[in-house]
Amino acid sequence: MNLRSFCPYCQQDMDLTFDWPLEAPQCPHCQKNVFQNATDLFSHNKKLDQCPLCGASHLFKRKDFNQKLGIGLIVLGVLGAYFTYGLSLLLVTLMDWFLFRRVGELGSCYQCKAEFRDSPLLESLTPFDLEISDYYRNLVGKDN
Repeated sequence: MNLRSFCPYCQQDMDLTFDWPLEAPQCPHCQKNVFQNATDLFSHNKKLDQCPLCGASHLFKRKDFNQKLGIGLIVLGVLGAYFTYGLSLLLVTLMDWFLFRRVGELGSCYQCKAEFRDSPLLESLTPFDLEISDYYRNLVGKDN
């Protein structure tokens, strides 16, 4: 499994690759154990029941695609629609369908935004839920 996040201790960007049996992965910058909140289900049974970095119980899955690039494609299709009599919209739709079929999924934490890739554990996650996202966004806002 690949993990991309910020270290909870030194706040440096980190990319980790780990496998089971799970050793205590360390931050490459500060050398501290980053999985302080890993449960026994995660450590031994390979079940992603909560975020091992921050301990949040809500995780979601989404397509592993750069969202800014996707918006850029749509904008180009809309801008080109005037000159191509709408054919650029059809082209963008076909590109979107092709990319949707080819791109894998990633799991992400609502609270710390950690991204988990290349794991069968992602199948058990639910899709993005705006209500849960708002809960965590408001929770962070109250801490300030």
